[in-house]
Amino acid sequence: MVLHDFLPSGNGYKIRLLCACLGLNVTLKEYDITKGETRTEAFLALSPNGKIPVLELDNGDVLSESNAILLYLAEQHASLLLPTDLITKATIYKWLFWEQYSHEPNIAAVRFWLTHNAMNELKEQMLPDRVQQGNAALQLMDDTLKKQTFLIGDIISLADICLFAYTHVAEEGGAYQLSDFPNIQRWIKTIESQDWFIPITQR
Repeated sequence: MVLHDFLPSGNGYKIRLLCACLGLNVTLKEYDITKGETRTEAFLALSPNGKIPVLELDNGDVLSESNAILLYLAEQHASLLLPTDLITKATIYKWLFWEQYSHEPNIAAVRFWLTHNAMNELKEQMLPDRVQQGNAALQLMDDTLKKQTFLIGDIISLADICLFAYTHVAEEGGAYQLSDFPNIQRWIKTIESQDWFIPITQR
């Protein structure tokens, strides 16, 4: 498999982290999205929406959208990270959908704006509301993790892999303080202590 990725991207990191957890070999092909490298004719032929990550399977099939890729790999490899119990599975889906709607637009987008010199007048106006919503998302996670070790209970799941990616780097850019969320901090340390863990910077 080939993962077309931008190393600082949490969306790409989700895939690399899951592959590490499952013991899957994946070749990384890097692109710099700040230089338009995913807008070339060649990349758009691979992925018409011009976004990373894209997972190219050994049989030539191409998958896009990070959480769809997570679900494919977990299903394909019968991972314990995605239990077959329908209620548990629905709970994991809930977190994955919530991540894309309520978490990623506020945590990841703000991180990118502030760390890649991407601010402009419109984003300056949007920033306070985004940070408010991001803090609300982090508070929801923190409240959940106050009651249990992981997001769906006492076992790690695909929900944790998904949410870990951008949550653990939320402080980059200075908009968020994870010290305000002690249960998230504990959860981050628990995931980082797993023997399969790899950092976001690992190629």
